[in-house]
Amino acid sequence: MLRCTLILLFATAAARAEGPSIAVDTEFPEGVLQLRDPIRVVSDGITLDFSKADVRGPKAAGDPDGFEGIGLILEGRKNVTIRAGSFRGFRCAILVRDCENVVIEGVDVSGNFRQRLRSTPEREVAADWLRPHDNDQQEWRKKYGAGICIENSKACTVSECVGRRQQNGLILDRCTGTRVLDNDFSFNSGWGIALWRSSNNLVSQNKCDWCVRGYSHGVYDRGQDSAGILMFEQCSDNVIFRNSATHSGDGFFLYAGEETLKKTGRGGCNDNLVAYNDFSHAVANAIEATFSSGNRFLGNRCDDSNYGVWAGYSYGTLIEGNTFTRNRIAGVAIEHGSKNRIVFNTFLENADAIRLWWDDDKELLASKFGQARDCKSRDYAIAGNSFEGDKVGVRLIESSGVAILGNHFEDVGELLVTQGKCESVTRSEDPPADLNGTKIERKLPTHRDVFLPAGHPRGMRTIVVDQWGPLDPTKPHVFPRHVVAWETCRFQVFGDRESLKVEVEGAVLVVIGDSGIEFTAQGEGVHPFRGKVKLGGREFPIEGVVLKAEWTVQHWPWSVDPRKEWAVPATAVSHRTGRLDFAWGSGGPSKAVGRDRFATRAVTKMKLPKGRYAVRTVSDDGVRVKVDGKVVIEDWTWHAPKEHRAEIELASGEHEIVVEHFEIDGHAVLQFDLRPVR
Repeated sequence: MLRCTLILLFATAAARAEGPSIAVDTEFPEGVLQLRDPIRVVSDGITLDFSKADVRGPKAAGDPDGFEGIGLILEGRKNVTIRAGSFRGFRCAILVRDCENVVIEGVDVSGNFRQRLRSTPEREVAADWLRPHDNDQQEWRKKYGAGICIENSKACTVSECVGRRQQNGLILDRCTGTRVLDNDFSFNSGWGIALWRSSNNLVSQNKCDWCVRGYSHGVYDRGQDSAGILMFEQCSDNVIFRNSATHSGDGFFLYAGEETLKKTGRGGCNDNLVAYNDFSHAVANAIEATFSSGNRFLGNRCDDSNYGVWAGYSYGTLIEGNTFTRNRIAGVAIEHGSKNRIVFNTFLENADAIRLWWDDDKELLASKFGQARDCKSRDYAIAGNSFEGDKVGVRLIESSGVAILGNHFEDVGELLVTQGKCESVTRSEDPPADLNGTKIERKLPTHRDVFLPAGHPRGMRTIVVDQWGPLDPTKPHVFPRHVVAWETCRFQVFGDRESLKVEVEGAVLVVIGDSGIEFTAQGEGVHPFRGKVKLGGREFPIEGVVLKAEWTVQHWPWSVDPRKEWAVPATAVSHRTGRLDFAWGSGGPSKAVGRDRFATRAVTKMKLPKGRYAVRTVSDDGVRVKVDGKVVIEDWTWHAPKEHRAEIELASGEHEIVVEHFEIDGHAVLQFDLRPVR
């Protein structure tokens, strides 16, 4: 009788769309429960069973950047269990604050708040970068939201929960003794699992794959501080064991914090064990661990990223038994590190397998951390590793006291490269007598194999981010829906390729290949097209514009600021190209021209039908566009990557287009296109 009365009372509260206060064991009724105010737990030692309930936020029917409120709040409670059900459409689905021994099991907290991303396939927008450095006022939860957030609590458990398609899965803020087991926090646009000032916790057997933003394949690869697993600001003695955090901004991202770097010079995220995880296919770093000591990275898979491990200013670190395969810049990269051991790892076909260096980083060396420590690159043991097919085995720059002992090298371009002053570097084929591997217990209670199975789509091409975050490559998708490109427009296709059919209108050649669908111009000019793609029982509308022209492009290094004087020198390097789409990033047109302080002038003539056209550029830095001698776009300033648009009326016939650009420093990009305006 008591249980029935509780259900009736709860149904009355639900009808008013008010969040009730729960003081006894409660089984929530079947159906949709849309809340205006949170459900609050006001008693200890009780169980809330949501297995039949679908709890929704006050604006759950809108876009996810408009989601508000909290679904369930536990504050100052002990020994409470939250079981099953779903919570969606909230800024934060479940908030646990100042609690002890709270258990959250089998709850689906997918589909909560996430920011609308402003970056597009063509360009990155700096405003999309996350800022994990600030959270002492709960900025993570308030600004970025979460499926589950646990604050200032101890001995809690989160198990077998799901939190996808939002910004963050789980936040642990000032938590100790928490067990995070067998959850799925994948396909989020920020962080799968994020720790802040949290120590002595266990994170094991979780899926945090495709937690990523700031990526467009072949265009930009920034990651924007997204991560599968994030650990910031004084997080020590944690165990991160047997998790899958692939295809993320960073697979695992550890940073000592502003307290260490800027305030005290002490502390850090120290003495953590990170073992037997898969952090592969990271946009930036499979593992990043900086300004910290005593961390152990054992048996992790760190493949196909820019860096396998980036451990700047780390010391007393053990990197053992990991695999580093085809990392684009380096397998292990450590700047200003000391007393680190790199042993028994496998390096295969990396650019640099190991890169250790010191440089005159005045700002960091002047920080509280830099003043408190000797930040020379020194005292390394590189032993018992296997190197195969790497371009460089070990690269040392201004590094001393490095022992390279008992390693195996096969088909390595250069075994050892030294640059600058490198003292006391020793090499031997014999390992030291006391070199032994670390033994660790690999068995924990598990309910699923979290690692990507054989045949599952994987690799950088499977990272596709739309305005709401990463897409699941196992689900039918055609991305993007609209493309403007030179020579060929490309659409990525995910899902059942055998069911793929394309219907299109426009003067373009259609080719279906392994990487998707290509639409190629049949002649010079501007070629709009539209159509639909049938895939997996669904129809996806597509449209685009293919541009074709021959550009004459000149590049040159400049010594006189182009903002004061603009002239093309006789020494300019000239070439022809069919596209004006240069994503140089931190590079430049060539070694002769350089990566900073260079200029570009591109000229073409295009035959166009009469009509109104939208002209678009993305530039870093200055840009100027002239059509038939008239300036239509001009931003002749030093600036970050920036988009400009203009509309012009053109008569039928041939038109001369001139694009001028200069780069000062840092990131460099120049893109130009035009399209008919309907």
